[in-house]
This record gives sequence, C-alpha cells and structure tokens, in this order.
Amino acid sequence: MKKTLLAAAATIALTAPTLADGVQINQLHRYTSGHTAWNTNSFWIEGDDGVAVIDAQLLASDARRLATQIKATGKRIAGVIVTHPHSDHFGGLAALKDEFGDFPIYATQGTADHFEGTHKQMLASYQMPNAFAEPLDERLVMPTNIVSGGDTIAIAGISFNIHDLGAGEAANNLVAYQPDLNVVFAGDTFYPFAHYYIGEGHIDGALEHLAFLKATFPADTYVMAGHTDPNRIASADPQIGYIKRFIEVVKEARAAEGALDANGRLTREARGAAVTKLMADYAHYDDFSFGSQTILTWNSFGVEAWLMAQKD
Repeated sequence: MKKTLLAAAATIALTAPTLADGVQINQLHRYTSGHTAWNTNSFWIEGDDGVAVIDAQLLASDARRLATQIKATGKRIAGVIVTHPHSDHFGGLAALKDEFGDFPIYATQGTADHFEGTHKQMLASYQMPNAFAEPLDERLVMPTNIVSGGDTIAIAGISFNIHDLGAGEAANNLVAYQPDLNVVFAGDTFYPFAHYYIGEGHIDGALEHLAFLKATFPADTYVMAGHTDPNRIASADPQIGYIKRFIEVVKEARAAEGALDANGRLTREARGAAVTKLMADYAHYDDFSFGSQTILTWNSFGVEAWLMAQKD
C-alpha cells in the first residue's frame, strides 16, 4: 500500500494503514514550539486505544498545549519515546504526567544516564528572567523503560524499531523507525537546513549517524526531525556538507600563523574570523533565536576540540 505524507502546522497527513493485529494508525501529528523555545518538535501517532508520543518538549506551557491537542483525540498517552538527553526533548514530561497520569517513558541507557546532568545544567543556565519568559520545570522525570538497539517496542499497538546510535549531536542518540508508515523519528540526529549543534564535539558520531540513516532506510523514507520540517533521507547530504565545511574552516583557521593561544586553541580574533566566514556561508540557516554567531561559536569549540584530539 503506497503511503503519502504532507507536512502541516500541526498535523502530518498520512494514509491510514491497518497493522497485522488490526490496529488502525489514524494520523501522525506534530506539535512545534515557538522560535524562542527552538522550534522543538513533538510527534504523536494515534492507535485505536492510545497515542504514541515521540519527544516531550522543553517548556511546561508547550507540553500543556501538546496535551490539549492529544486530548482532542479522546485518547490517552500510551507511551513516550525520548530520542536523546537534551532538555528540550524531555523537559515537558512532568507537565504531560500532570495531564495524563503515569505512562511508560522509553529511552536508551545512554540517554537515561544523562538526564539528571542535563536537567541541572539547564536549570542553572536559564534562571528567571530568561529568554523563555517562564521558569523551567524543576521536576525531573526519568525514563521508566530502557530500550536497546535492535529492540522492537509497541506503544498503543504501534511498533517502533529502535536504533541506538551512541554519541553524536548529543551524548546519546536513538532513532525509531515506524515501518508501516515508512517514517523515521530521528530526534536531533537530523535537522537539515538549520545550524546543526555539534558543540559537544562528537563529530565522528554525527557524521556516522547521518551515514547510517542514508544506508539503512529507503531513499523515499521521511525523517521526522527534531527541529525542522520533515524531510526525505536525501536531505542528510547538506547536513553532512555543513559539518564537513565546519571542519574545513576551523582547520584552516588553526593552521594560520599566530592563530593559536598559549593553550593551543584559536585566539578570540582567529575564532571570530572563522565564525564570520561560516556566517556568510550559511546566512540563510535558522539560528533558533540564539543568533548565528552564538551557535557557530559554540560549534567552533566542539570542532576544535575534536581536531585537537585528532592532533589536527
């Protein structure tokens, strides 16, 4: 049965296949936060008796709006998959539990291990007044169900094939494939045509994850991205190009005479020049309200740390 998909503001229209056990997948939906909360996507699929949710927002206000949209279906949350340990994808779990009560929360061990540290860092970094105009929820909700690569899990009768990819954009990343819709929920492994965060320095992993997506799934597979619109697998290519261009520019900057400080890192002036060059290359890319210079500077530190570990 051929399936089609069309991105929309809140709903992604799909044909409605019936699974082998008779479960009907009615619709795939998307909730996207505002720009100041980084255009963060949450997705959910309706089964007959519940809803499977992928990622849970950062702000309690966004989680409550997400809950309102889910409640309009008349269905419960049957489970939430968290794709990686960045707070913009799990910070809304407490607010969702306020609205729906308990539900299983699925994550890899590598993701669960970083929940607490990331949560504390976010609370320390974004005290009021902050850019979100509301305090972050101080309640930490941990995963209840640990999944591993190669697992197939069922939420509301809907199956997801789990791939644990390890460190990349975050300290751990999974992707979840829903075969009946031929859709990959990739979290922040994939968000092309925007400034892709590589500030944690897991450059090899980021490139390997994108190569994995291209090698593993059919070319017509849609990828549900963490922060941008759904795109085909082929859109991994410009994202790979972005990372490689970053490596090239930072490597060239480090090779220039007088570019390094006493610690072997780029001087402020040399880093600024490299960032300016990259700003010109990617002037049309979304910066999630941080400003391109800020994100590119963060990324330059991550790429530089990786290069230094490679001994350039």
